[in-house]
Amino acid sequence: PELHPCLRDENHTEGSKMDQAMIGWQPTRKRNTILKKSIEKLRSSLDCCHLSKQCCCSNLRSLFPFTKILNGYSGLYDLPCDIIAGLTVGIMHIPQGMAYALLAQLPPVYGLYTSFFPVLVYFLFGTSKHISVVINDIRTGHNITHSIGDEGMLTTTAPHNENLTSLTQMLRNQHMSQLDSIKVGYAMAVTFAVGVLQVFLGAMRLGFLTTFLSDPLISGFTTGAAVHVFSSQVKSAFGVTVQQYSGPFKLIFSYRDFFTNIKNTNIVTMSATLVAVLVLIAIREGINSNKTYKARMKGIPVPGELMVIIVGTILSRHFALHKEFGVAVIGHIPKGFPAVSFTFVKYLPDVIGESFAICFTAFATSFAISKILADKHNYIVDPNQELIAHGASNVLGCMFSSFCSAASLSRSVVQNDVGGKTQFVSLISSALVVVVLLALGPLFQDLPNSILAAIIIVSLKGLLMQFTELKRLWTVSKVDYTVWLVTFVATVFLDVDLGLLIGLIYNIVPILLRTQQPYCCLLGRLPNTDVFVDSKVHLEAVPVPGIKIFKFEAPLYFANMDNFKAALIRETGINPHSLKQLKAQMKDSDMTLRHREVCMATSDTWPNEPCESHEQERPLGSRPFPANCESFAIIIDGSSIQYVDSVTVRVLKEIVLEYAEVDIDVYLGECKAPVRVMLDKSGFYRQVPRRNVCATIGHAVRVAQKSALLSRETLSSTYTMEPEDFIKDGEFVKLDLETSAESIDRIATGPNI
Repeated sequence: PELHPCLRDENHTEGSKMDQAMIGWQPTRKRNTILKKSIEKLRSSLDCCHLSKQCCCSNLRSLFPFTKILNGYSGLYDLPCDIIAGLTVGIMHIPQGMAYALLAQLPPVYGLYTSFFPVLVYFLFGTSKHISVVINDIRTGHNITHSIGDEGMLTTTAPHNENLTSLTQMLRNQHMSQLDSIKVGYAMAVTFAVGVLQVFLGAMRLGFLTTFLSDPLISGFTTGAAVHVFSSQVKSAFGVTVQQYSGPFKLIFSYRDFFTNIKNTNIVTMSATLVAVLVLIAIREGINSNKTYKARMKGIPVPGELMVIIVGTILSRHFALHKEFGVAVIGHIPKGFPAVSFTFVKYLPDVIGESFAICFTAFATSFAISKILADKHNYIVDPNQELIAHGASNVLGCMFSSFCSAASLSRSVVQNDVGGKTQFVSLISSALVVVVLLALGPLFQDLPNSILAAIIIVSLKGLLMQFTELKRLWTVSKVDYTVWLVTFVATVFLDVDLGLLIGLIYNIVPILLRTQQPYCCLLGRLPNTDVFVDSKVHLEAVPVPGIKIFKFEAPLYFANMDNFKAALIRETGINPHSLKQLKAQMKDSDMTLRHREVCMATSDTWPNEPCESHEQERPLGSRPFPANCESFAIIIDGSSIQYVDSVTVRVLKEIVLEYAEVDIDVYLGECKAPVRVMLDKSGFYRQVPRRNVCATIGHAVRVAQKSALLSRETLSSTYTMEPEDFIKDGEFVKLDLETSAESIDRIATGPNI
């Protein structure tokens, strides 16, 4: 592809540097400072090196990806598809938005606000064409509930009671109004904190951090959160009063209270919940999941949730279920839009911990949905821009009483199946929500809470069915199986925050353990090739005589260097400390033999004083020698070493010097350019020759063989004394020695090794 006009020169320069590295470029000491390189990378990531008009326009298009939708948008082909998809998704927004607001124990109208404002903001900043951004599904609703407060703060509004005096009822209504304002403040504070964190991560290009949330971790966490959500709706489904708990083991205490008060179940509420659940399951499984119906209706689903809400509202108003039977209803729904408010700022210090959990889990699931749909339709989503889009939706949305938003899997799939082409679908669905906010909202004030609870319970099916993942994970990976199970159990019994933290730690620990005890092996050469492979796997591979080629299948850093040294000694069978001791023993043995010869020579002179100190001395020839004492070089395969720190450089230097003391050279093969730069900066070459760091394994083998041959030639080099070279009249001996240059030339022209 053509280079960006603002970066053409810089990219050309970087390409030249890479070309130099590929042909064996060696780093010099004159390099750019770390600060300068950081600035260059920042400029490259921002695509803004010069303040040209073209560059600014390109940056604006990157910041507002919706402008790309206008290029090639067909009003004849794309617009009708977007209108149909927008109306379908908008119909789903209304009941589910109200239901998820109830899940967060907020007035249902806040769910409608969240189905409008964040959707518009994502339309401006988002890069995905097919996701439906609404309330942050079920997980965030539960986390906000936990953030709002404890016990009395979360008490649900009791139904109207005729026996209460007017003054008591007025005071109660005033108290509940204050509680609602506090709950809304906490919810908006969580939303603002999540949005700021997401915008910060996106601006710093840290979208890759979500990769630490693996699929088993997210699956186990969301399944555990679904159990919490189901438990929170049981009281609304049965009309039973349950005290609100928080912290570890709160589910156990909640179910204890539920079964204690189950005798007070409201029969009408329970019946309404049961009927609504059965109707929703019948529509979802019997009609919407039917392939014949989906093909006939072009993927447009039957709006079962909306039908249940309309019928439930009509029956509740007709039979006066709230007054006659004490069925809890959602109550007053105001018309219009809320005023901009910043009163939530005072609650921010109390919700920082919750915001981290929501931020990462919400974005991880949203980006996963975006990537799946983008791959299906052959376009690219930018994780950093997606972070900014979701963060901006939350920051701006919370000012208009909208709480946390993210992508919904169910509505995104519906939007895709119905035929939505672009994010214009969001504009259509938002317009439908506006109609409800401005005109139709008060019509739903007699809707029973149990109907919304039924919608939430049925929506949990997809999350609860993730239990089936355990069978597959057990077959594929026992580690992933335990990650899922540990995260789920911790989330259910220790609450959502601790569950995510424990799952994240448990997910990272196996990764660290794999780098501590990775697979190690010796490499051998395939016959008649310059290819080096694992000798344990490829039995036809032949070891290079006198050279041990060691491979450590993990990156090197300060935490695993001790294991690296131990594995090197274990696999090669060459311990430099043992060889040092053997060398010292050989030296002592030579002195002992000389001493013994002297003793034997003087035994005739002093026969009455024999030397008994060597009678128990074992001859040198009977002492054990290491099996690999014939090796003269060790080559470390550096293909898995992407980066080295100061500790790694120090340990590598120690290894090279320790083996050098026992006449064994250590080489680094497949050494990458960043590693060579770090070695140079750390002073590695002050004590280690540069020839010990090679570009490939084959190069290292040839260098080691020629170095060994040069050493043997040097040791075996002698001089020949001609008759005229003998000492004459006090003259010194004239020695005819080869120069090192002549020796190297002769070796190079000699037979190949």
